[in-house]
Amino acid sequence: MFINEAPEADAADAGAPEWHEVYRRGVREPNDLVGEVRTAVEHGMHDPVDSLEMVSAAEETTRAVVTALSSPWSLYTPQDAATVAAGLFIQLEHQAEALQELGRTVGRIAERGETVLPAPAGPGQSENLADALAALQSVSEQVRALVAQHAPVTVRGLDAAPASAPIPADVHETVVAVAELLAEQHTGTVTLNRRHEEGAFEDPEDGFGCGCDITLHTAEDEYTFYRGDCAWSIVKDSDGRDLGDGSTVYNAHETLSVSLRTAHPQQLADSILRIIANDQQKPADFTGGLRGVPTGGS
Repeated sequence: MFINEAPEADAADAGAPEWHEVYRRGVREPNDLVGEVRTAVEHGMHDPVDSLEMVSAAEETTRAVVTALSSPWSLYTPQDAATVAAGLFIQLEHQAEALQELGRTVGRIAERGETVLPAPAGPGQSENLADALAALQSVSEQVRALVAQHAPVTVRGLDAAPASAPIPADVHETVVAVAELLAEQHTGTVTLNRRHEEGAFEDPEDGFGCGCDITLHTAEDEYTFYRGDCAWSIVKDSDGRDLGDGSTVYNAHETLSVSLRTAHPQQLADSILRIIANDQQKPADFTGGLRGVPTGGS
């Protein structure tokens, strides 16, 4: 989930529209992808290779946003949507600036005497490069106007919309909420195995869970759902091997594709039930057990 805490404002934020704050609040820290871009900017961008690499990265990430948003669970709340909308509008502002800068860049090439810019086309003449450069300026101004008109209403409206998604506060609450949903939706018995006293849990920062797990019984086997090593996973009892000291190791497991510590409980429940259903549809003579690869839960 997004972290709804406001970051410290920097000089670049001075004078920014109020709706920018929704984006800054929702995206407090840059991820690894953003970090790489910032490193490139700090290193310095001075030539065509740098420009083309940034354009390529922008095109790729913009296309990836479309893919990410197409997931049924891409956003949990209207507030998530407000953050994304604000970010997309800010991107449009930057794109408008980029169009203007592109026009100025072509002008600088001409000033060096390395190209010749024609005069704007006259009546009855086909548009030429001069007209195209003027169009860059016009499109930039249109984009800015559209953002100024629609961004405040869109972002504020989404941010203020009622939200009732049952988002847990920590890993333990996630496990408990998933257990409650599975008890309602799974045809077999569901057992929440508590490993610590009530209120004694401190949310870990090492990617592991609180120690609690969930056992799901089916007619054929038992499955255990747990949190560990920055992932949610399922193991099957029949795949386990007793070490003789009370511990068990498993030769196979299934890792859910959703890995958020406080993921939407229904998203996790859907993934668990899908994995178990798929596993039990395998041929009776199949002995491979669960796979150790991501599946479902998109």
